Amino acid sequence: MREYILEKVENTPKQFLFGRIKVDEIDPMPENINLSAVLKAIEKNFPPHYFNNLQGVKIIHLQEFDEREVNALYRDNILFITNKQNDTKDLMDDIIHEFAHHMEILFPEKIYSDKKLINEFKRKRKQLEFELRSEGYWTKEYDFSDLKYNEDFDIFLYKRVGRNMLRMVTTGIFIRPYASVSLREYFATGFEAYYLGKQDTLQRISPNLFDKINELHYYKAQ
Repeated sequence: MREYILEKVENTPKQFLFGRIKVDEIDPMPENINLSAVLKAIEKNFPPHYFNNLQGVKIIHLQEFDEREVNALYRDNILFITNKQNDTKDLMDDIIHEFAHHMEILFPEKIYSDKKLINEFKRKRKQLEFELRSEGYWTKEYDFSDLKYNEDFDIFLYKRVGRNMLRMVTTGIFIRPYASVSLREYFATGFEAYYLGKQDTLQRISPNLFDKINELHYYKAQ
């Protein structure tokens, strides 16, 4: 009986709150990561309105993560985060990145309606195409003005161009290479940078993106 009870206790998901939102640690984090401390640190830096309409956070490793080669996703107002994290930094990156996609659901008009962010992204995509052509890459078959994620374009950047070259040609244009794959990831990577101590760099490289996130942070609902 004792062993049965202990097994039930060990297999029961841990639950706690993150900005009044329930967190289910279904798959336990590695011993070197203090999930509660990470969430408290993020909560301390996020304004309360960021948590509006968020339905939950689930720490669980989904098969979809392996299939898509990702560590987290945002779906139906829930953050799904893998427990297979290398360290605290990786976990914090994933949570903040997916929170950015929650912001897009909460404040789509505020982020995109004036088209400042869209136009800034398009200018940077045009710069990227120029840099790639200067390095001898054939770019005519790709639409660099497309705002949405395109798998073929992603493969072109990360497989044909390659990570090292992509890092080189995006330096000074994007906050990091992944920001170039779509408008949504442009916003999300900037959101990460804003809350992970890179505000000065973000403001210099992507001033409109910085301004948008700054507005969101200090936004007061009417």
